[in-house]
Amino acid sequence: MTDSFKKMLEYQKLDMELRKINKEYNSLPEKKRLDVTRNKFNEAQSALDRNASNAATYGAEVERLYVEFGEIMKRFENVEAVYNAATTAEEKAALLPKLEQIRSGAESCRNKINSRIEKIKMLTNECMKNLTTKKKVKEDFDNTKAKLDEIRAKSMPERKRIEEQMKSLEVTLDKSLLAAYNKFRSDGIAPVFVPVVGDNEKDYACICGMQLSQTNKSELKNKSMCQCDTCRRMVYLA
Repeated sequence: MTDSFKKMLEYQKLDMELRKINKEYNSLPEKKRLDVTRNKFNEAQSALDRNASNAATYGAEVERLYVEFGEIMKRFENVEAVYNAATTAEEKAALLPKLEQIRSGAESCRNKINSRIEKIKMLTNECMKNLTTKKKVKEDFDNTKAKLDEIRAKSMPERKRIEEQMKSLEVTLDKSLLAAYNKFRSDGIAPVFVPVVGDNEKDYACICGMQLSQTNKSELKNKSMCQCDTCRRMVYLA
């Protein structure tokens, strides 16, 4: 085993320690609770924005309908004035259908206004519920985050020590070996380099539990390293 590869293994060891710290942190109940409360807050905010937008749309409709209602009432007053000024029963009778039509239009417009006002009231109530939910969830989020920050602060010295050691060691590593390591890690493989399992070539296997193929065994014997066909880890002779 070359000194260059020994340094790579040391770097990997530090990386795995840091990975363990991060995994323990992410598996904390408080971390999961924080993610849940964050999602609830975002859901409440989305619902608030949606309900407020719908209420504003109905509000604009109400304003338009009030203008329409005012115009209908003006037409009704004009026709009513003509009706009152009519001197014969025939003239009055001829105007009655038009008055009824205008009255019906006014009633329809009034119903639309009342309907939209009811919807605005309903959406306003929903907005108030959304605000209450946001406030409650925000308090839960802040309290949970404070606990997590405290936990994270306790692990920070160890985390910083590992990161500094990795940074210091990184400049001494073989660039091609480090590039390969980072590629494997980005593919979710960890650890990347693992010692062969077994005391003799016949029984050689990877830590994933699968025995190496004869081709792998030959490569391991000749180059001291091969890639497991099953888990893709790099197996080396210790």
